[in-house]
Amino acid sequence: MAALEDETRPSRWRYLVALPFALVGYLSGGMIGVFVAKAVGGFQKCTPAEGFPACNFEPYLQAGSLVGLLILPGVLVWRLWQSDAAYRHSQRG
Repeated sequence: MAALEDETRPSRWRYLVALPFALVGYLSGGMIGVFVAKAVGGFQKCTPAEGFPACNFEPYLQAGSLVGLLILPGVLVWRLWQSDAAYRHSQRG
């Protein structure tokens, strides 16, 4: 009976796998946000100050970082949950 309970109990390993990807998502989302800021600055013909990648890049950096922090680990957990559900479904018959 204990083996049946272990099979139906959800595993938490997918959250541990997704945890490092939260940092990766945060950093990559921030880089994409700065790229968007650079493109917007190019369309507005804005010249950034020396040492800065783009004019007014901070809001783009923050928004991109937040989106990356939520999207990349979220998609990873969702896909791992789907693969676990498919595996459990195939084991039942």
